[in-house]
Amino acid sequence: MTTTPPTPPGLREEHPSEGVLRWVLDNQARRNAIHPAVFAWIVERSATLSGEVVLLRGAGEDAFSAGFDLSALDEQLARGDGPPDQALIAATSAMQAADATFVAVINGYVIGAGVELVAACDLRLARAGARLRLPAGRLGVVYHAAGLARVHAAFGGTVARRLLLAGQAVPIDDAQASLSALLPDNAALDAAALELAAAIREQSALSVAGNRRILRALDAAQALPADLLEAHERARVHAYSKLRR
Repeated sequence: MTTTPPTPPGLREEHPSEGVLRWVLDNQARRNAIHPAVFAWIVERSATLSGEVVLLRGAGEDAFSAGFDLSALDEQLARGDGPPDQALIAATSAMQAADATFVAVINGYVIGAGVELVAACDLRLARAGARLRLPAGRLGVVYHAAGLARVHAAFGGTVARRLLLAGQAVPIDDAQASLSALLPDNAALDAAALELAAAIREQSALSVAGNRRILRALDAAQALPADLLEAHERARVHAYSKLRR
């Protein structure tokens, strides 16, 4: 029998129906900012999943997530133990490897690491008025290659460039092609998320797992040259070293 790991502060797991989980980013005092312990829990919990639908939502009505918990970021930079986004990379990689279908329930604005969590999901629903923002340029961060690829696959090249090159806050309406549905308010959003989860659960589990595996592979199918990836990683590490000064 698989043991479910205890949830850390800043996250709760709910069970709205059989085979459906809701992971709620719940750190409202910091606009649902995500601590590395939450990413570590996602890694551990993802390995225990077996065909579930996971709804990923922010607590409250206004914010999905303000991104990486910057207080923890400062601690990691001070320790100098490598780029602090390793926990995020591990979490999104674990989601992509998990035997579960992830649905992002975008109930408000999404910033930074929250955008990558959304991009790592298989499906996305959003309420009107939500927006995306990746402040990597303002912070001096060179984003990791796999995360860039996921954002590009999820939202398309134009939105990815607006987020990462221009640092714009992109209205979710501008990324509507990447959504299963755009709802007028959070009540309708939550109802639609449960309806979508029920529809997925009604399908053959074998079919969903097999098709999901190929669909994820297609999203990641563009192979980048090794020398480009190596140069990008050097630039990323150099950018983080400057943040420590």
